[in-house]
Amino acid sequence: MGGWQDELPSQPPDPQGLASFPRKGTVFCEQRSSRQGWEVLTGLCGVPEQLKISVESNKLEIIKEALYIREITILYKHKFYRFPVMDYLFPHNPLLMDPQDVYDGCPPYVISKCGKGSFLSKETDPAVLAARLKELEMRRKHLDWAPNNGPYVIPGYTKQTEYDKLPRFLKFKNARQKAFQLHLKRGHNMMKRTVIENKISVIFGKDTPEHFKNLKEFESFFVEMAESHQYDLAMVDDVLRVMDEWKTDEEFTRQELAGINPARIRKIRSLPDTWDNMPEMPEHVMGDGVSFQAELEAGRVYIIDTNMLEVVGDGGILMPILTGFILPMIVSLGDCLYYHDKNDKLRPVAIRLEYKNGGDPPTFWFPPKPSDSEASQAYLSWLQAKLYFRSSNMQIHAILTHFVRAHAVVEVFAIAMYRCLPKQHPLHKLIQPHLMGVIPINVQGREFLTKSTGVMAALMASGDKLWHLADVFMKQFRYEHLFPPKDMKLREVEDLPGYHYRDDALAWWDILKQYCAEFIALHYTCDELVQGDSELQNMVDEIRNQGYKNLPEQGGFPASLESVEELIEYTTALVWNGSVWHTAVNFGQFNYLGYVPNAPCAMTKPPPAQDEEITMERILLSLPVKEMARVQIDISYSLSLFSPVEKFYLGSVREEKEDLRTETMMVDEEEVECIERLVARLTDLQKHIDDRNEGLKIPYTLIKPDMTPLTVQT
Repeated sequence: MGGWQDELPSQPPDPQGLASFPRKGTVFCEQRSSRQGWEVLTGLCGVPEQLKISVESNKLEIIKEALYIREITILYKHKFYRFPVMDYLFPHNPLLMDPQDVYDGCPPYVISKCGKGSFLSKETDPAVLAARLKELEMRRKHLDWAPNNGPYVIPGYTKQTEYDKLPRFLKFKNARQKAFQLHLKRGHNMMKRTVIENKISVIFGKDTPEHFKNLKEFESFFVEMAESHQYDLAMVDDVLRVMDEWKTDEEFTRQELAGINPARIRKIRSLPDTWDNMPEMPEHVMGDGVSFQAELEAGRVYIIDTNMLEVVGDGGILMPILTGFILPMIVSLGDCLYYHDKNDKLRPVAIRLEYKNGGDPPTFWFPPKPSDSEASQAYLSWLQAKLYFRSSNMQIHAILTHFVRAHAVVEVFAIAMYRCLPKQHPLHKLIQPHLMGVIPINVQGREFLTKSTGVMAALMASGDKLWHLADVFMKQFRYEHLFPPKDMKLREVEDLPGYHYRDDALAWWDILKQYCAEFIALHYTCDELVQGDSELQNMVDEIRNQGYKNLPEQGGFPASLESVEELIEYTTALVWNGSVWHTAVNFGQFNYLGYVPNAPCAMTKPPPAQDEEITMERILLSLPVKEMARVQIDISYSLSLFSPVEKFYLGSVREEKEDLRTETMMVDEEEVECIERLVARLTDLQKHIDDRNEGLKIPYTLIKPDMTPLTVQT
């Protein structure tokens, strides 16, 4: 027979009980005899309600590879009974191994129930209760919180530092791991090629980095890389669309509302103290007869700031790792004011730059007149200011919006879930598909990307101060930031025009909340059941007092949940942030970072003085050199690719996309109906998004349901 496979087939057996599959072992279920295949229980066993499942090897050796069992289906009296497992079991040889031993985080056996799952307080079978407690004991042993006694206020994370040493239930499935490793290897090879190209140029005599001679050269440079590295053509087209529009104020604004950092703009009614020295705004900026102060007080002015970068010094020390050169990487503060004008358009009206690391005073920059040419001083100085602002905002996106907010924050939920909710718990079935990928991908990220000598530290101006920035961010992070409706209200952005992220995010929230509410209604019929669910309350406690224990007031995370409504909100936040938020800020990175001037990873010269003459040569000398651009393009491409292990909210047979229905422990008929209704609503949302996008110059597709993975694993 063939070797161990990764998954048992998910299809039910044939009614005659004759189906078989190649295994070097046997799956045993209590109350039945077993061959190497599916068995049909006889009438003597009664209606199957629960199974105790273990795996036994018939080889006289210790087999070191676990078997993943998705579910077991039993045919009894012409009716199928589905028993979800979705776990790894180690094949035990009774002559060589203690059948009670735990290997690689795999339990010695699994007890699975047919139906909706159960609460701990309702368990009466001693064997089932023992298995439930044993599962959590094993999980806690193999998945523990890292001690966080350092100087930084950051989310809790697993103490395991290497992916290869994670327990088996946290690793990707073998059947897909091979494809994932090929994907990873391709990304590494692309990066390696880029770094080698950079290093070879140094070895063969180049003693200074190579600046771009004009903006057109950035365009041709990107196209050449896309061809030589064989980038996906559709993704390249997305970059080319941005490349055509990037210099316009319309596109500059659109990217803050429908780009990869879309939740930072907020309304203000008075200027921050940092804007005290702003000169009088030129008349043409606001329009004839329009008072900036009056519009500000009326609530028609918005701001994006990058004040969190104050704690970060200039970078560049590690740049030789990637480019072969030591290059200055400037960290400056950049704030932008936007005005919601009488024509219902949002447009930028002022940018403030400050180079605190150099002790320079702030400078203020305003848009040119429509009649100013692209060669004019007014146009070039405004273009230069936008470049510095976009570079500063990119630091915030890469480190805080993406890594901290979309990865580190979510890891807390995943650890607490695995440690506190056994698989038989109803809420484990609801939230596990949306938290299952974040721990392994974060461990890999800490191994290669975010460590002090990692890629981010070498490439980004603020990358070597990642944890300093995370500390500042998390001290301001609050529980309500997890809820899009509350976040939008806090930022007062309900009436902003063209805010497609807001529209799609809120639609997603409503749909997911309805899904969670329908599922929870099947299990929690009153508030007392929520209050008395000790496993749920343990998870809530761990999230607050382990995951966010160092935040001021634990970030406002609840110490317990007291009502069904609170539980619905809580679970919706976990599902939305474990899937939709990450999609919104991750997979479009190549769109906006692929053309380097649009969002530079670092500027190589300090911002200009207020009275400095701005030339195109000055602008080009401040942008990343070719050696840096190569790396930025390659990394942004790799980060924007869907992983081969990805499953999506909406599947597609043609595109070989699997959906939620293939990654769930919900087998009860009413639970399955919850998923079917979710899929139907998301199908409607997909059509709505497609219809809206038909009228847009650059469509907003980042969180379309068929492009939104179930969990964070890239």
